[in-house]
Amino acid sequence: MATAISPFGSTKETTNYARLCRLLVDVGSQVLRSTFDTIHPPATLHTVLGSTSVHYATLQSLYKGRKKVLNPTQWGKLHPSHAPVSFAAFDITLLTVLLRNICGLGPPANGWDRLPPATNISIADDIARVKYYRNTVYGHASQASVDDSSFSAYWKEVREALVRLGGAHFRAEIGNLEHDCMDPDIEEHYRELMKQWKKDDDSIKDKLEEIEGKKSIIRWKTRNFRDATDKIEIDMKEVKEKLTSLTASAEKSTQEDSLNDLRDTTEKIEIEMKEVKETLCGLTTTVEKSTDEGSFEKMIGEMVKMDSELKEVKKKLCTLTASVGESKDEGVFDPTELINGIRQLYKTREGWLSPFPWCEEFHFFLGNIFTRLKVVRRKRTRGEITDVFVEMSSILDPYEECSAPRTVLIEGEPGMGKTTYCKKYAYDWATKQQEPQGCGSTAYKVVLLLKRRDIHSDVWEAIDDQLLPRDIDEEVKQQFFQFIRENQSSILLILDGLDELPSSKLSMFFELMEGRVLPRCHIVATARHEAGKEVRKCCDTLLQIEGFTEKHVRGFVTKYFKERPDLATKLSQRMSRDKNLREIAANPLNTALLCLLCEEFEGTLPESRAQLYLDMVECVLRRYRKRKGLLETIEDLTNYYKPQLNHLGKVALNGLLDDKLDFNESEVRNHAKDLTEFGFLSVQPGGSKLRQTLHYSFLHKSFQEFFAAFFICSQIQSKEMKPKELVSDSRYFVELKQILLFSCGILAMKCDEQVVALVKSLTNEVKKNKGHGAKIVLEVINECKREKSDFHSHLSKSFGTDLNLTNLYLCENDISAAGATCIAEAMKVNKTLTNLYLSGNGISDAGATCIAEGMKVNKTLTNLYLSGNGISDAGATCIAEAMKVNKKLTNLYLFYNGISDAGATCIAEAMKVNKTLTNLNLLYNGISDAGATCIAEAMKVNKTLTKLELSYNCIIRNLK
Repeated sequence: MATAISPFGSTKETTNYARLCRLLVDVGSQVLRSTFDTIHPPATLHTVLGSTSVHYATLQSLYKGRKKVLNPTQWGKLHPSHAPVSFAAFDITLLTVLLRNICGLGPPANGWDRLPPATNISIADDIARVKYYRNTVYGHASQASVDDSSFSAYWKEVREALVRLGGAHFRAEIGNLEHDCMDPDIEEHYRELMKQWKKDDDSIKDKLEEIEGKKSIIRWKTRNFRDATDKIEIDMKEVKEKLTSLTASAEKSTQEDSLNDLRDTTEKIEIEMKEVKETLCGLTTTVEKSTDEGSFEKMIGEMVKMDSELKEVKKKLCTLTASVGESKDEGVFDPTELINGIRQLYKTREGWLSPFPWCEEFHFFLGNIFTRLKVVRRKRTRGEITDVFVEMSSILDPYEECSAPRTVLIEGEPGMGKTTYCKKYAYDWATKQQEPQGCGSTAYKVVLLLKRRDIHSDVWEAIDDQLLPRDIDEEVKQQFFQFIRENQSSILLILDGLDELPSSKLSMFFELMEGRVLPRCHIVATARHEAGKEVRKCCDTLLQIEGFTEKHVRGFVTKYFKERPDLATKLSQRMSRDKNLREIAANPLNTALLCLLCEEFEGTLPESRAQLYLDMVECVLRRYRKRKGLLETIEDLTNYYKPQLNHLGKVALNGLLDDKLDFNESEVRNHAKDLTEFGFLSVQPGGSKLRQTLHYSFLHKSFQEFFAAFFICSQIQSKEMKPKELVSDSRYFVELKQILLFSCGILAMKCDEQVVALVKSLTNEVKKNKGHGAKIVLEVINECKREKSDFHSHLSKSFGTDLNLTNLYLCENDISAAGATCIAEAMKVNKTLTNLYLSGNGISDAGATCIAEGMKVNKTLTNLYLSGNGISDAGATCIAEAMKVNKKLTNLYLFYNGISDAGATCIAEAMKVNKTLTNLNLLYNGISDAGATCIAEAMKVNKTLTKLELSYNCIIRNLK
């Protein structure tokens, strides 16, 4: 048969075009597949696409709907009749449809067909970016040629988008592709593939846009529907509470006949209310599942009818109230004035951010600077973090583990923005900002934001102390308290900073969380993890603030430097190439400090968290000297003012040791004037009405912990304290952990020898406690990281050398890839460890790669547990290479990961040469027949393996 002749002669320009086609078609499809795989792993794909899935109705509408976006062939790939579903069979057009419809990706800001701004690099933005350049390259199809300068520009943009989507390992493949030889037949092949992709994509584009347009209309109508249901629910709450109050009042009546009549009437009203509530629940369930625009009209009719019925119920209630004398105006308490006063307090006090008292210009309106934080849900059973994002308006919404949440616990590391989150919630209520859906702040009559560090007695005194007017009449105050008791379901208590509450007051707040006090009040509490663990069991909903994503950081930086875009660019560029700085900036408080210091030092930035805080001290002292009119000096100001800073550190440490976050004048003594003028200490804003003397405090607990660490480091450097004395106090492994981390970070910049001594002392404590506390050692080592230095690697090996244990259990400790890197270095030198448990730590491929390097050298480890760590083929490949040279490991556990056929093939090759492994567990991965076939072939050669677990993969055929 004659070969078809290409209409284009092969030139440099035509090869450029074909190369771009190959990059977009070949690597593009791999990357989209990898992106889809990350969101919906192979092991759960059959569930995601199955008939019981929440996505099934969406897929059905794409296949059977009027537009028929999916064709029968594509539907067959999603629901094969004689084989398990495999994402490897999904073509690039099908992947695009799935990513846009069942992966939770909102449309990019500029839509799917326009080039996103360079600063927007979310998954959706990069998918849109690849599509845009596909269309741009295809614009050259008539000539099938691209000149060199355009080729370089297109290649760079597409490469960076694909690497961000698929991972760094794609960079090498793309680099090879750029210079790979292409003969005319291959060029023609990729030109045709590009043409077909564009044709397929165009055929579904209009269909998808029309569907998304309809979805937008339905979403808009759904929001309006939810607003209406929220209003009805609020009305129902009011009716219920008035009924309760009315019944309680009537119980005191001595007229038996009147009381019986009242009971009969209230019972009838409650039955009617129950019917309204059941109808409302049914409608809400229906609207959640509805994708038919027309069905809304019928539901709206039901809503109007239900609203009318509720009005009738309210009329009856008014009549009933009048009959027992409750409707008289005289003597009835009206809380409106007090509630409006609380709203005004929040507008002025909570509406502004001033985290750094020494920096007068850092005073921002909350609405202008607030950046949405990444908040995810925790499982109540074991406190595991999920990937379910939760909007601020939805924190008290029902979910699968609790149909009617009353108590919410929000946990987060220091400086993650827990207090700012609470301030924003209270501010939204005060300004009556409407939430789009859910149990938002506007659903409550009163939101009571209480700061735990200012609580000195019970909750009632705290409300009086922090929220009510100074000159409030005692009788009015008690009436307001009674109003709270009678309207509990419409009251939200926000208790900010459980970890800042003295331990003597904890029992009172346990009773609140458990419902023994104010049992119908809704409660939102915040805490660091150490304190949060103690109250999780009392809470209906567990959330975690993960801090800023890279996108959030860029957003905050842009808002901060609105008047200095040059510094915004400088800081963003530095963070994009400096991984350590990106890790620091994940903490919102650190991001604010980075912006402040970037401005102060014109773009010069620190390398570590400890350096960040030391630079902050230098910045504050500079400003102090400038205000005082003192001459500028090149001397290190932290050293010049060391006596004052050490005194401040001693006060800070003693306070934390005594569970105190504020101090009286006698504790600060003769340094009070200097320290308050510096700006490190301030008189607490909105101080207690009960305090008759001045009290001082740090504005954030992190600052107090830093200064305590500063004092400890001075003690260690002057030989007044030995590292061994410090770590012998078990509190530094739990509630005082941040002091320990700051201390190590500061010492790492001053004296290597003392840091090594501290790590050795910590390791001895871990040995003494049979492995407990090892996670803290890993965190300490990572706190000592320096750019262009292997000092942290040296510390890891010191830890490994001194760790004279046979078992180390670190499962579900969130050590991540950073902790795995330290463990790997320790493995290389350790001579005692036989069992290492690292399951459920999210170490990913990066951590697995490091562990594999440790496996190659280690000569004692026999059991290694790496299940549930997000390890994919890249990590499995590295582990397989280590298996080829390791001569000791007998049991390897890799279940609940994302290993597919490529990883399984590499493991199979390792099995052919490995002579020690007896047990290999690969349960719950994404291995299909191809991978299993390779493993089966390896089993024919392997002489040592006695147990192999491959259940719950995607294997169909019987392999012999």
